Amino acid sequence: MKIKPDIIPDRSHTFSKAYHQYPAGISPLYAISAKGSKLFTDKGEYTDWSMGLGPVIKGYRFDDLDNYINSTLRKGIAYSLPSSYEFEIADKLIETIQFGEQVRFARNGSDATSAAVRLARYVTGKNKIICNGYHGWQDWYIGSTSRRYGVPKQVSDLTIKIDSFSLESLEIAFKNNKDIACLIIEPMIGDKPNLDFLLQAKNLCSKYKALLIFDECWTGFRCHRTGAIGYTGITPDLSCYAKALGNGVPVSAVVGNKKIMSGYEEVFFSFTHASDPIGLAAADFMMDYLDDAFYKNLTSKTKKIHQQINEIFSQVKNKQYELYATSYPGKIVLSASDQNMIIKLKTFLQKELLSDNILFNMFLAIAEDHTNDDIENLLKALNSAVEKINDDNFDIDKETKGILVKPVFRAQK
Repeated sequence: MKIKPDIIPDRSHTFSKAYHQYPAGISPLYAISAKGSKLFTDKGEYTDWSMGLGPVIKGYRFDDLDNYINSTLRKGIAYSLPSSYEFEIADKLIETIQFGEQVRFARNGSDATSAAVRLARYVTGKNKIICNGYHGWQDWYIGSTSRRYGVPKQVSDLTIKIDSFSLESLEIAFKNNKDIACLIIEPMIGDKPNLDFLLQAKNLCSKYKALLIFDECWTGFRCHRTGAIGYTGITPDLSCYAKALGNGVPVSAVVGNKKIMSGYEEVFFSFTHASDPIGLAAADFMMDYLDDAFYKNLTSKTKKIHQQINEIFSQVKNKQYELYATSYPGKIVLSASDQNMIIKLKTFLQKELLSDNILFNMFLAIAEDHTNDDIENLLKALNSAVEKINDDNFDIDKETKGILVKPVFRAQK
């Protein structure tokens, strides 16, 4: 069947997967299938380091997981009553993460974070939100970004976005706003945790009677078996999970203590497929599969790759093109020292890696199925890119002419 790209607006349902996030004309436009760490596309086979934007922590088309889901499907789906299964998996989730007393399931991260924010507003009787990262597509968050088209200003004004882990920015936000319902944060975004910030964040929430919410859609079931809560030792009021919980199968959850979570008996968080057994089956299986040995190996693999990437990047001679990598277990983020160069350097690196059939988007979501050969090929490609950057005749404008990628969040038109 012939593909009609323009039948879907922006040719993608996810901005970060869209054609404008990869160098024009030389990048694959769509995936056909996948297995392990390999993505099969309209332009051939690639080693994928984005892994579906983070959820695929084991690998694509994990046969044991697929078989387990199929066995659940044979029992039926979309029941007219709550299934016994959702109670079993809720209990299993609490036991696994060693946090909380009650659970509400959903399908994606935006469901979970938005449900947590709504609950916080109900419980506290206050309206304003402080956030520090990316928290989904819903109005309350996206209204604080440059993609706030269609969001009323009155809604945007209720969310205060701080500078990542700036304690000063956080203190000012609390001091200047008397109506804070919650602080929702990614406890780690692309680097090791800032424990001082997290501790002070918890203290400030207590002081101003606001809820502390961890958005663990990335960190949960990636950095540690018990997520950022176990990794940092800091406990929020509510925590949100998605992505790796299902190894790519849509499932998410909000977890907290009964006193707060019982608010969902009044707060409307309800939709037909919230407790879909396909997602629950994936979570059920993955919570068993993602054991302590898994995370020991994932942490070791991440540390090795992170160290070697920074050794390669340290060889860049021109300060204008300096690159560095930050990391927490399971994730590595590549950055430019000069933020004015980030789009050009991103485009150049993607171009170079694409020529070696490697797909990535300035971060690496490390999966179990990434082999030693995958790692070696990645490092060779990055080393080759740095050698080109160090060439006396290197011209980044020439290298990226006509193929520049675009930022997801950019100035409004």
